[in-house]
Amino acid sequence: MKPSEYQPFAPEVHEYVDGQMTAENEREFERKLERNPELKKQVESLRRTIELLGSLPTHEPKPGFDERVIGRVREEELVGRARMQISSAPVPVWQHIVQVGLGAAAAALVLALVGVPGLFQSDDPENLDGLGGASTLPVARVTPTEDDLLPALADQQARFESLRRNVVHTQVEDPDLQRQLISMELQYSDLMRRNRWLGDQIADLPMNRRAEYQQFIETLDTALQTLSDEVSRSRTEREPMNMSVVVTALNDVGAPRGKVALYQIQFNTGSVIEDDPTARIADHGTLDEITLYSLVRKAEYRHDFEAMIEAAEFYLNWQSNGRFKDQANAAVIAANLRLGCDEVAARRFMTSFGEYDEDMTTQQRELIRGFLNEVEYQRLIESRKQLRDN
Repeated sequence: MKPSEYQPFAPEVHEYVDGQMTAENEREFERKLERNPELKKQVESLRRTIELLGSLPTHEPKPGFDERVIGRVREEELVGRARMQISSAPVPVWQHIVQVGLGAAAAALVLALVGVPGLFQSDDPENLDGLGGASTLPVARVTPTEDDLLPALADQQARFESLRRNVVHTQVEDPDLQRQLISMELQYSDLMRRNRWLGDQIADLPMNRRAEYQQFIETLDTALQTLSDEVSRSRTEREPMNMSVVVTALNDVGAPRGKVALYQIQFNTGSVIEDDPTARIADHGTLDEITLYSLVRKAEYRHDFEAMIEAAEFYLNWQSNGRFKDQANAAVIAANLRLGCDEVAARRFMTSFGEYDEDMTTQQRELIRGFLNEVEYQRLIESRKQLRDN
């Protein structure tokens, strides 16, 4: 598969390969496979990918693995308890999540990463979990306060900044590949769906507190629609994307200020892949370059900085001179800074881009500056200086 031919697989392909379909849905899907060679090809490609990853040698787990697993189990237990309370509670959702042991930032992850039923989907049948099925008792409508929504808004803003950075600083000459990259960002960021939910919730805030958030939601909606329309136009007219239109739309998004900045969402789960320097991906033909790079993007949208580093290293192991090499190295630097590992980030910078700014190309300088916020950039400068002085 060429990078320009990449298309994200439909969710039903993953469900079928993972054995998560009901017997009836599986039979229906297999009938589709008989009629659709392209769909069948996707299933076979995904299976080969899983077989490839499964064939890698087993490694001893990293230090702290047991603690991370136990932490995840506890989080899942808390999420289950939160679901039951959210379904029946007449008070704001965040208060109930805090009651079962999660702070505000972790509560945002229940929404943004785990997915509490009924919050992003109005017809989820699981919204009566723990109530004995279809209860005849009325379920109160949850009306979040501004403080309730701040973590979710921070998550949305972080996702947008991630999309903006990577769209602006990952521009390629191949028009097909450029379309695929932007389509990938729109899909993995999940900004459109989340924006609709946030727009509904913000409508209930008092007028004097609604305006700033409403501007963010509305301008983000406009930008996302512009990106989607430009991808469609470019594909239909068989012309390169007008990246100046895309960049202008992203720069016009009015990000909220104030208390939203107090939240930094992290959800570090550890390694998502095992990398083996002896394996040969070229022999399998299933993990093309853009698929490898997509692992980095998925990890960042999950705010999983440890997995982001693992995925970037995995990409660089197989694509040491790939077209996304600089982006992958910049992702490792950014992730280490967000984990508080400033010296590690500085060493990686010097190894990947040189000891001084003059060692970089203009594009590399813009990439590093664009991938980091002002505080992170200044911390990187200070850590690099300390390494040089020592």
